[in-house]
Amino acid sequence: MHLFDFPDRLSPMLVKELRQGMRTKAFVGVFLALQIILGVILLSAGAAASSDDAGSTISNIIFIFFSIAVLIIQPMRGISSLSSEVKGNTIDMMVLTRLSAWRIVTGKWASIVSQSALLLVTIIPYLILRYFFGGMNLIGEIIFLAILFLSSAALTAVTVGLSASSSVILRSVLPMIALPIGAYSLLMALMFGAFGGGGMSTFFALDTEESRIFVSIYLAVCAYYGFFMLSTGTSLIAPYAENHSTLRRVISLAVTIITAVLGSMSFTDTEALPFFITLVLLPVFAISLSEFAPLAAPTYRKFAKRGPLGQLAGLFLFPGWASGFFFCLVLTAISAVSFLINRPTYGGSEHFIYGLACLAGLLFPAVIINVFRINGPQRVSHFILILLGSIVLASVLAGITNSLSNKDVLWLFCWIPPVVIFLEEIGSTSNDDVLVCSFIICIIYISTLLLRAFQAYRKSITDIRANSDSE
Repeated sequence: MHLFDFPDRLSPMLVKELRQGMRTKAFVGVFLALQIILGVILLSAGAAASSDDAGSTISNIIFIFFSIAVLIIQPMRGISSLSSEVKGNTIDMMVLTRLSAWRIVTGKWASIVSQSALLLVTIIPYLILRYFFGGMNLIGEIIFLAILFLSSAALTAVTVGLSASSSVILRSVLPMIALPIGAYSLLMALMFGAFGGGGMSTFFALDTEESRIFVSIYLAVCAYYGFFMLSTGTSLIAPYAENHSTLRRVISLAVTIITAVLGSMSFTDTEALPFFITLVLLPVFAISLSEFAPLAAPTYRKFAKRGPLGQLAGLFLFPGWASGFFFCLVLTAISAVSFLINRPTYGGSEHFIYGLACLAGLLFPAVIINVFRINGPQRVSHFILILLGSIVLASVLAGITNSLSNKDVLWLFCWIPPVVIFLEEIGSTSNDDVLVCSFIICIIYISTLLLRAFQAYRKSITDIRANSDSE
């Protein structure tokens, strides 16, 4: 039998990474361990379990070990995917082969995801075995396994994108802590039937409107965050002349508009609306407000040749954090519409407090990195670490305050945006005071960034025009 090599249509980076990845001890070990463990335990469970619960026991075993393989081990393999190339100074050599930064990043991501897909295929025989024990919700279990695989693809995009970061904490330590915790939470929900009391397979059978909405939103979030994380990794290794900002912002603009429209509808929970919108705005704020690449002359000319409208569009779509801040203001205005239309029926102010606190929380890291003039690729790492640190610090301060008799001590730290949410929950003062405080914090942060953004934007345009005149 004649064996064919990979077709030429496939990306060279994908072929290279697949050849190397499938020969590594990590993948071979996971592959063999998954087959041996499932084979031995499933046969034992099938022999020991009663006829009533044998099927559910086998399903749980398949889900548990497949989740460990694709939600923890496989994404962790992306931790060093780009950092190894950066340390070895091989990125420039790859670019010389006419591979763009985007193809390099997506090739490494697709390689790990393809190996995860191979693991998915290998558990099909165990699903066939499980079918003969009866009581199998076929559609629910297949959809759940597909969701596990797509979750693995999204998590792999996160680790691959972060692997280009210069911060060891963000690139390695954080994923190694977060991935096991996230997988453990998912497994606990599986084992104890957190989804509607009937277990995962029943919930994901798409029999109810709630399950269909949840699955649709979950898949959209996975695709959205996966794209942004891969795009972040691309920006960190790409030459300054490559413009990856415009596409990111156009996509985020469309998603924000859709979210604002859905958030304005009466069926959207007003209490959860601030957090839904924050979930959408988080990646674009984190990337746009921390962009370090200067505006390149070719990118400026592409917008400038379209006249005043092109230059106006460039104000929001040019690479760089300055135009990124102006673009974030536009997204904030669009999102605010849903807050004004879909107000809570009881007339409370918690709705607006949470929204302003979330907005201030997204602006707070940008204020820090610009006030202290942090430049270079580490801006992205610092933004994410400051954001996570502010949430952790606010939680610690709130816990300490709860043990004190004077709850007003927490007001000393109200400049840390997540603290505002805890001030509202503690209830030691009126919500009107907390609302005014959150509004003032937002105004201060916006004014600070607006002033610096105008200075940075004007300087970049002036430098490009001066260079063009000298040529």
